Amino acid sequence: KQQPCVPRPKTISLMENVELTIISVVPTFGPDGNYITLIREPVLVSQNHSASDAFEAYMLKTPMYCAGANSSHRVLLRWSAAKVHLFCDWPKEEAKESKFEIFLEDAAGKVLGQFSAKHHPLEKTFDTVACVRDIFMDTNPRHRGESFSGPFKQLVEWLEFNHMHGIDHFFFYTFRGTEAAAKEIMTPYMKDGVASRVHFEHYPGVNVVRQHYVIRDCLYRAKNHANWLLPTIDVDEYIHMTSGHIFAGGVVPKDYLRTAWDSIVKYNQAENKKIQTIKFYRFRFARGPPGQLDINSIWREAGLQEGRTGHHRALPKYVINVHYAYDPHIHGAMLSSFLRVDQSVLVANHYRNAKGSRTEYGENYTQLPDAEANVKDEALASSVASVEEALQKRFSEDPRILLKRLGEKRPPSQEEAAKLSLDTGNSTSFHSLQAGEDGAEEEATE
Repeated sequence: KQQPCVPRPKTISLMENVELTIISVVPTFGPDGNYITLIREPVLVSQNHSASDAFEAYMLKTPMYCAGANSSHRVLLRWSAAKVHLFCDWPKEEAKESKFEIFLEDAAGKVLGQFSAKHHPLEKTFDTVACVRDIFMDTNPRHRGESFSGPFKQLVEWLEFNHMHGIDHFFFYTFRGTEAAAKEIMTPYMKDGVASRVHFEHYPGVNVVRQHYVIRDCLYRAKNHANWLLPTIDVDEYIHMTSGHIFAGGVVPKDYLRTAWDSIVKYNQAENKKIQTIKFYRFRFARGPPGQLDINSIWREAGLQEGRTGHHRALPKYVINVHYAYDPHIHGAMLSSFLRVDQSVLVANHYRNAKGSRTEYGENYTQLPDAEANVKDEALASSVASVEEALQKRFSEDPRILLKRLGEKRPPSQEEAAKLSLDTGNSTSFHSLQAGEDGAEEEATE
């Protein structure tokens, strides 16, 4: 299913030196609430906060209202708990409308600005869904260690593994300048109804900013359509259960990604509505060869990535409770309560090169030694044949040939994508694709 195209960010002036920039407008209707979310431009920790501080001060002392045309169903604009997003409550009777016009007004009824939203909701509800961020070639020289290559190869095997084990639906994200390269991968999943695509007609040049675009937009598209969401699980990270004791009968079901989260909450005697996120850890595994799945690799480091010290230490990944979380970022949700699951229950295999080495898939491929991955772990080996079979069925191509070919397929670099996003003459039409910086993962503060 094709989600609406997201236009370029829109900025409105509220008063001198006070502006509001919205990157996406997402309507949602159902048990989670009937409202339209105005998603603000992320501000990273390292960026200048004067503009966002000015807007926050304005909101604290100046009531702002939202309404439809001619001030219909005018209500006070709400703020998310962490003061990140803006919510405009909307009549549930308009849930089937395909387009909305939202007007922001001051207390006297003066129109301060206007935003538009298109509405193509999912036709089903799901247990667990996942966000799939844009695929790009990282050319930053500071990222030469613990890197990845062959991202299209990684994407298809990751999609099949996760779908097989319980991810019901994927939200593909593309940005202007990146969509053409990803078409081959996205099309069969969209045709099969396994995925939807969300396309931004804007290309933020900073990797982490794009990631925040995806996380924020994806959560609100999942509202009223899913119970749990994988917002930031990368295509080289595979979640698997290390024990079945949290499940009835003590056996891990094949579709564990569909039911594990509620089982973890119940096992910990917690209330679902009080747990916004579930966090877990990762082991780094050596990469697999070009013509094989990464989960063919059975060698990992002895310790968890999160157990490292200094710059090489990693932060946990997480799943988010769609019903009760509102302000997500890369490694959690703001002002939220969470459960932390240790490796005796669940862990993620992270197939990435060791620090200081790089494996380039392509004609000049060579498997570099990975001495740090010296612990044998065959936990996912049993899924190899099933994933290969699924790839064969999806793409009608020998999986070994497919993986080798996709490993050599090169996505645009960030610099190339940024240029394409500005070059309207060369940029691929959005409608033509319808189916049928720094190495630190810097958080946004608002």
